[in-house]
Amino acid sequence: MKKISFKCTLLMLLLGVLCIVLDFNIGTGLHYPQKYENTKATIGEFQYYNIATNYNAYCDYKMIEGGSSSQSADSGQTNVSSAAKVINNIYYKDLQVDLFNDFLGFLLIIIACLSLKQCSRKFSFASFTALCGLILHGLIVAFPFFLNGIVLCYFAFFIGMGFLAVCILTLFFIVMGLFQMCPGVACRDERKWCRMIWYVIAAFQALSTFSLWLGADLPALHNLGITLEVISVLMVLLFWKVLFRTYDYLENTYKEASLSND
Repeated sequence: MKKISFKCTLLMLLLGVLCIVLDFNIGTGLHYPQKYENTKATIGEFQYYNIATNYNAYCDYKMIEGGSSSQSADSGQTNVSSAAKVINNIYYKDLQVDLFNDFLGFLLIIIACLSLKQCSRKFSFASFTALCGLILHGLIVAFPFFLNGIVLCYFAFFIGMGFLAVCILTLFFIVMGLFQMCPGVACRDERKWCRMIWYVIAAFQALSTFSLWLGADLPALHNLGITLEVISVLMVLLFWKVLFRTYDYLENTYKEASLSND
């Protein structure tokens, strides 16, 4: 029974990590209760990046005149004027739902880490940071229902940065906890490769977030963000493939910790 429970625990941990790393949004046909309150208090690009990334928005554009210069006809130079296209107004699309929801991912991680906390204190830390992730995710989702305009924009940005930090920190504690469950020379190579893979996952998670943020108005960066996200998922699967080579050690540590707590 403990063996089945341990396998289910690892499976929940894997699914939870995949839910955090992978985002796949679909439209629901529902709409937010209020329109976005456009403001000139900050540049339109900054507003649009935050609202589009978190709440599925679109925008329209306007042209603004730039500087101009002129000289006499004797010099042979003609009048030069410039115009730039900038974001004008921002509008919500329909409300979207993430099929691999971060809320579900953190919930699975909390359940798994509470089961594994007897093996390492790192899992207790991971369950705490995952709980913080649940709260931050809930705040981000709820913000547009009672905030609007520049206040929503700033709150979504700073809470979003905190959410990214919590995601990376949670993954770090999980990895360190798993390493403590398979100590010794026999698992040295697996720990080394898993550590390097985790560095790639953490770096790509941060890069994909900023690429998708800036890519709200830059298709090339948006495509780069999607590519980095796909690579991150592949790295997660590779991490677990390497880690599962130490499955017997992980299971033995789990059984010994369970017996010592009985």
